[in-house]
Amino acid sequence: MLKLRSPKRQKGFANIIILMVGLSVLSMLLMHWQERSKILRIQAQLKPFYQNLEYITQQINAFQIDKIAQGWSPSSATVFPNSFADLQPAYLPNCSTTDNAAGRCRKPEQTPWGSSMIMTKLNSPISPSVTPRYRLRLQIPLPASNSDATRLEHQAILETLSRFPGSEYNESGNTIYVWVDRIDAGVQQDALVKRSGDESTLTGDWDVGGNFAITNAKDFTVRNSDGSQRSLAAGTVATLVAKNNQRIDKHHCPTGLTPSIATSIKGIFNQTSTDKPIDSVSTSRSYAISSATYWTVKLDYWTKVDGEVTTMHDGEVTVQLTCQ
Repeated sequence: MLKLRSPKRQKGFANIIILMVGLSVLSMLLMHWQERSKILRIQAQLKPFYQNLEYITQQINAFQIDKIAQGWSPSSATVFPNSFADLQPAYLPNCSTTDNAAGRCRKPEQTPWGSSMIMTKLNSPISPSVTPRYRLRLQIPLPASNSDATRLEHQAILETLSRFPGSEYNESGNTIYVWVDRIDAGVQQDALVKRSGDESTLTGDWDVGGNFAITNAKDFTVRNSDGSQRSLAAGTVATLVAKNNQRIDKHHCPTGLTPSIATSIKGIFNQTSTDKPIDSVSTSRSYAISSATYWTVKLDYWTKVDGEVTTMHDGEVTVQLTCQ
């Protein structure tokens, strides 16, 4: 005949099972918390390196801005440095080998775990018909993950650097790539022509290729050789009316062009002897005699006055000033 266990003994055994399961879960949570705490401590120690990486990319952008301001194309290879040495000392601080060995400074390319970043300039063409486009790659070798200690360090570093803008993990090489592309329009504003036009200057000729037009502009001005401005909206030709022997000051023109004058007779009439009408004008001409700083407008015509052929200069001359 079978003997049944008492309810008290069954309840005690169940309590032991629940306690063992609870201790196992608590132990697993404690181990996970310890690992996570260690990862967080490593990540906190990585903060200065993360900030240094941000500073390096900012200085690479500053290098680009200065090169573009010198006239180089934003897509050219020249706007990127070839190595960290190209950024020192103008963009990144110097750290000599002696000072580095003595612990007085850290080279910009050094990592806290003992490796060094590698800078590579790469051509990234969009298509064969498009001008080559360059970008910069910072290669950050990660520590190995072949033990429990290095596994946690590797995980902490990978989690941190994977959040960096433009980063990419290369598992086969156990490395993080940080890509630095051409600076965007917002950063280029001090080096390129801004849409607003504020404080912007061109560093070379602006060629629209012959297939495009500049439209809806209110005015264009051209700088003259003396620094003054000539408005193209008012026309490149200044027109006025002059009389015989009137002086016209020579105007200023853009560099490479010369002030020029053109005259034509507007009207002939006798101003000196109004009671004597002009009769039978045979020959007439208008012209200008050049001096160092001015022209003298001339008007000559031959006519009969009281039956005699007389040279006269009364009338008005239309004058056009141009730059040739």
